[in-house]
Amino acid sequence: MAKPKTKRQPANAPSRLADSTAYFCGQWIKRAEIGLSVDDIGFLQGVTAVERMRTYSRNVFELPLHLKRFCHTACHLGIDSLPDEARFTELVSELLTRNAVMVQEQGDVGITLFATPGRAGSPSPTISLHLNSLDFELIDRRMREGQPLIITDVTQQPDQTWPRSLKVRSRLHYYLADQFASRFATDAAGVLVDQDGTITETSLANLAIVEAGEIISPLAEQVLAGVTQQVIEMIAIKQSIPWRKERIDVERFHSAHEVLCMGTTTGIWFASQINDGEARTPGRVYERLRDRFANDSPDV
Repeated sequence: MAKPKTKRQPANAPSRLADSTAYFCGQWIKRAEIGLSVDDIGFLQGVTAVERMRTYSRNVFELPLHLKRFCHTACHLGIDSLPDEARFTELVSELLTRNAVMVQEQGDVGITLFATPGRAGSPSPTISLHLNSLDFELIDRRMREGQPLIITDVTQQPDQTWPRSLKVRSRLHYYLADQFASRFATDAAGVLVDQDGTITETSLANLAIVEAGEIISPLAEQVLAGVTQQVIEMIAIKQSIPWRKERIDVERFHSAHEVLCMGTTTGIWFASQINDGEARTPGRVYERLRDRFANDSPDV
């Protein structure tokens, strides 16, 4: 099992990223050359299945779970003629191999996979796989100091629009929530609410509260099924920390002993403040989960 590490990026990381090799519609090209046609349905109507992944110690974190979710999303959106999970696994491996020097220099990298139905009238989907740099200073700061959360009145879309189990690029609601939150603190994340006003998630994180040593997170149907949360749940079981799922109202969220944040880029971190409430420090449950995640996170 890989131990998550954070290594500082070199000063020229952004320029190296532009020169990195990416997969686009069956070809290996420079990342900077990726271009989505204005006639692509992904641009015209925002129909895009996406997965954002990362490496820990140069191993892709929970790749099978990410690919399973990606294929579920693509299938629901009707994006056909995609490679199967085995082929995507090969492409991810080749992506890292082709960019081995940059990966070695940066230590760890982010990976983005996306697909659209392609151009209107075309039978071929648009597929891309490319690297992203990781902001290790921000990651370290969030793990040490937490992140402010601002509860907004931006609501999640109903399942009749599209199920929340899908990871798509239609993220206007997340953007609006974060824009609202940024008025209060630069690094704040906006918390979206459900139709009944209960807490759901942020643009980058699944959320959970801690009450008397027990973890409570929103119902599965209220949020995207986060890969990192699934791993944290398994760690909690091994640590004999109770975990249940139910609707969480705003008042309960405010008064929780701890608020946990879980997402791909940072792993696990905590809420340092909720709205204009008192500043929060790392809690005992968070520290236990963070330490076990750092030592026991599965890799592939």
